Amino acid sequence: MDQLSRDGGAATGGAATGGAATGGAATGGAATRGGVFHLIGTDATEAYRPADALGAIHAEARRLATRLPAGAAVGLLFRSGPELIQTWFACLHAGLRPLIMQYPTRKQSRAYWADSVTHTIAQAGLAGIIADEYCAERGLPTTVTLLRRADIAAPPVPDPGTLLPEDFTILQLSSGTTGYRKAMAFTAAALRQHAADYNQVLGLDPARDCLVSWLPLYHDMGYVACFVMPILLGIDVAMMDPMTWVEAPERLFAAIERHHGTLCYMPNFGFEVMLRAPARALPTMRHWISCSEPVSASTASRFCAHIGADPARFAPCYAMAENLFAVTFGQGFETRVVDDAEVVSCGRPIPGVSVKTVDGEIWVRSAYSLHGYLGAEDIRDADGYYPTGDMGALRDGELYVSGRKGDVLIQAGRKFMLSDVDLKLNEAYPEVRGRAAALALRDEALGTETALILIEAPDFFDRRDGHEMAAKMIDLTGMDQIEVAFVPPRFLTKTSSGKINRRKTRDDWKLALAARDRQAGPRDPAAHLRATFPHIDATRPMGEVLDSLSATIVRIALEATPVAYDAKRSLNAVLADLDGLRGSVPATVTTREGIRIVSLADRIIVNGISEADLDRMGEALGCPVTLEHVCLPPSPVLFSDLVFHDWFQPRLPNQEDFAYVDQAMAKIKGASLLITDSIAELQLLYHSSYPVLSHALERDPRADLLCLRWANYGTNHHKLPLSVASGNEIPLTASNVTLDAMSRYLGTPIFRVTSRPGYEGVAGTWDHVLRDRLRGVGNNRDILVADLIDWIGRHPAVGRRLLAEGPRLQLSDPLHFCSVQARKSSVDAVLEHFDSFYIFGVQSSLVYARRRLDELGKPYVLLPSISQAAIDAVPEKYACMIVAGAFGNPPRHLPCVCFQEAGLGWRAQGIEAVEANPERLQWLNDYSKGGTDWFYLFPLRQSANHRMIWRQALRMRRMKGAAIDDGGELEAFEDG
Repeated sequence: MDQLSRDGGAATGGAATGGAATGGAATGGAATRGGVFHLIGTDATEAYRPADALGAIHAEARRLATRLPAGAAVGLLFRSGPELIQTWFACLHAGLRPLIMQYPTRKQSRAYWADSVTHTIAQAGLAGIIADEYCAERGLPTTVTLLRRADIAAPPVPDPGTLLPEDFTILQLSSGTTGYRKAMAFTAAALRQHAADYNQVLGLDPARDCLVSWLPLYHDMGYVACFVMPILLGIDVAMMDPMTWVEAPERLFAAIERHHGTLCYMPNFGFEVMLRAPARALPTMRHWISCSEPVSASTASRFCAHIGADPARFAPCYAMAENLFAVTFGQGFETRVVDDAEVVSCGRPIPGVSVKTVDGEIWVRSAYSLHGYLGAEDIRDADGYYPTGDMGALRDGELYVSGRKGDVLIQAGRKFMLSDVDLKLNEAYPEVRGRAAALALRDEALGTETALILIEAPDFFDRRDGHEMAAKMIDLTGMDQIEVAFVPPRFLTKTSSGKINRRKTRDDWKLALAARDRQAGPRDPAAHLRATFPHIDATRPMGEVLDSLSATIVRIALEATPVAYDAKRSLNAVLADLDGLRGSVPATVTTREGIRIVSLADRIIVNGISEADLDRMGEALGCPVTLEHVCLPPSPVLFSDLVFHDWFQPRLPNQEDFAYVDQAMAKIKGASLLITDSIAELQLLYHSSYPVLSHALERDPRADLLCLRWANYGTNHHKLPLSVASGNEIPLTASNVTLDAMSRYLGTPIFRVTSRPGYEGVAGTWDHVLRDRLRGVGNNRDILVADLIDWIGRHPAVGRRLLAEGPRLQLSDPLHFCSVQARKSSVDAVLEHFDSFYIFGVQSSLVYARRRLDELGKPYVLLPSISQAAIDAVPEKYACMIVAGAFGNPPRHLPCVCFQEAGLGWRAQGIEAVEANPERLQWLNDYSKGGTDWFYLFPLRQSANHRMIWRQALRMRRMKGAAIDDGGELEAFEDG
């Protein structure tokens, strides 16, 4: 066991007390005076001095004291800015224990964030949450008091008093790398002593220093080092929200230059990001502190060279929330080989802190270090040390951290650090940095652990270089076996500090894998071996090219077959035996096979096809043929939903809510070929907003304003995590991109029909063209069937599938997928004006209206019917009828408003009083920007389709013989 304290000697019993605060900045006037927060936004910088807002802070504290009991724990959910700072001070003066919680970000699953909020409430015993409007509307748990800033604002009080109370307690969270974050409590005395101890090595001076930071305040490095400690020491801070930095990292260098920054904390990846920012001479900087994740000597040296900094100013630091923050502090980047890997020194323990290692694990002790997490037992040993969960070594008075205890992979008796695998992966493939993670998977059949590297990539379904990357990583790491797999963006779960949560990601991978295995059925041993060993010489004896672990994999794959493992035989010989078995194994079940055609086109395209046409196709193709029409969104939305279904849906608990999604996806995946056309793909885009399953696993409030028609697919959409895809942001040209991608993803060819004029730029080369002067649709099913037969004959990828029992021809689903987003202000105007309502629409349509009526206490009836008789029979006792997806003619005996027009030419009747409102009801639909938390392979561009849509509309009107006064628009479009 190695032990080390700040003076380099052995640590002795009792809590460390060296370097106790004895006055100075941490306890004297600096804390009373406070510093200035220069809050850097995207367009301007705001100077905020808490000492100048004392009257407002104390007024808010008094208001808080009436809403929450003294000593209560309260969570704060704000972006980094004045609201958060002022609310934090108010909580201290109200006698509350504030906990800055992680703010939702795009890089993190919303479902995981919501779960973490619920977990934090329980772990920290929160009595309330104070949140900004964005978080307050995200569906926070109702088990605690929820307060908004407006609930605590009050006029400033005179003679408020001091900036900080003498005694207070704060809460903070652990990083959560191996699970949910855990809560800890620290007193004012502990904070002041830690600041004094740490400042003995930092030497911060209020007259000289300014700390510059983009770090989130819900992580200990941002919270203690860049917020609490500067307040205690009276140091100015130039602060920007993490998202402000992400959008333009060069803002960090600009802020250092403008505010004469002297200190900056970042994790290693932050320095990598800044390597891509234009370099600036920053002579005022004294310390570049690298902390929170393993420090890379390569990153440090390249960063110092990039900005021309003295390497001695680069300061690796080992820190953790369990010790309030800093444990060690170093200067420069000295490296040693620890556990067979080159590791950067994190320096020596700061005054008052002692460190030891036990069986390679780092243990820490100080006067302010953790005794136990809230609600948990004391975790210290007899000498007062707590286990960090990190592995490392002490060498010549300095600490070298080699990785997380939970990040150790033991393969065939050999130990590997997953963080080292990550580092080597990032060095070999810099483009995957931040989008890849190494995981340890227990292989029960092998009796050991195997390494899996997951890499997020937009083209994950097309990647074929995983085996090549795995072979290179085997060479770089010395492992026997590594698998590389590609996953869609957002698949990896990250902690609040941006680290990969390996445990959660591993569990999500297992769920997705299990779901795919259920769909795929039994694994083919030959295909499994080909996929596992593509890089070995398959012509040589297996005993010469396979290590012991790989040989075991082959043996396990062969266990369920008559083929025995023989080290003298080649893998090619084994594969030939397995391939030969396929033809000799008799079929045990007689099942009808044939060609399953699934049409995603507007139903009018296939309406004319009869069973006699299917017979004709079957005779020509030599097998039975079935045809089913399925009403689904256009391919940009559908492909995203397909990816969601395969990769994200398995991690959600209520799988029964996805019954209709599962049903639709099974039909698509079971098809021999798909049919689509330019009506379903192109014509409806511009005026539509679509529900799209959220890859962030959250529900956008705007999804509750979507009006859907009667497609089976949308039946349960009111229960699902949804984003909103605005059709006028999806370029028409995206159709070919996503159809091609979806075809490759499914391994299923797609027959494309051009059925409307005006889209030649996109659909001019599609597989079949229907002709008609007015509608663009002809009734020549003979030509369509003949083209299908010819096309199938030329596409060997059209495979035979098991044919479902039941009718061969199913055309009952609606014509096409209709969906628009109602304007919230228009819905509110109608709901507030009338006293009772009859709503026509399915449960998933215009959910907001029913929820709002429940809040207003107004009666309503929901009728999910498309029957004209039902519409005509609406009783007069209701004051207004709302159409939220129905079609038919409106009743004449009561006011009516249609939020989803069905080509009837009417939108409202009998609601003149509402129409007189400034919010005119002719603008019932909202075509604003949609969400971004879905999968798309093209840039979103507002109104990108305007030109082609108008050209098509003008042509249609002219073909119908309408008198058009278009001011020469059509000719201008055609000419230009």
